[in-house]
Amino acid sequence: MRYQLIAVILFLVPFLPLRADEGAVTPPKGGRGVCIRDIYAAAPDSIFPLLTKNNRLDQIDFRENNMKADVKNKFDAHAELLVLTDRYLRLQLSKHCLVEMRLLSDSTICMVQTYNAPAPDSRIRFFNAAWQEQPSVIEQPSVSDFLSDDIDTDTRLALEALPLIKASLSEEDNTITFELQTSELTKEQRKQVEGKIHEITKEL
Repeated sequence: MRYQLIAVILFLVPFLPLRADEGAVTPPKGGRGVCIRDIYAAAPDSIFPLLTKNNRLDQIDFRENNMKADVKNKFDAHAELLVLTDRYLRLQLSKHCLVEMRLLSDSTICMVQTYNAPAPDSRIRFFNAAWQEQPSVIEQPSVSDFLSDDIDTDTRLALEALPLIKASLSEEDNTITFELQTSELTKEQRKQVEGKIHEITKEL
């Protein structure tokens, strides 16, 4: 229960205002350009309140040395950096919270937080390289966008009453995939919609 509460707080906590220079990342010398590791390392504490900067630096060091990037967060729970490439990062922040980040350009970051309680539901945010929140550049699909025309009205209404939509960033390119969750349906309804709910992929 404690870890579930932590994940809820993390998922809902508003980001604190940042100073103009706080969390800023500039391309290093040598032409390498900005990498997601630099963005993650420079993140203000308000973005990852469960992790210290040293936690994040340790995770990066572990990943880059082909080690398991698992650290203890401020509540003595596990937080593991699962994937780290030049432009993509996947972080199991807590038992119930998964974070994905993709560097869309040197000045634009997309972050997806997925909270499992137990069905996954995602929150999408965009930031500049100084970790200042930016307007969204994508519209999340509505429930009807996922459904085939022959799904009955009662099932549609059940899905629309509590829409749970999981979003996943691509490791390879600037796309995002949305999946409608069916945990709120009855067993019979889930059987009826099998094969009639499709994923939606959009360009970021």
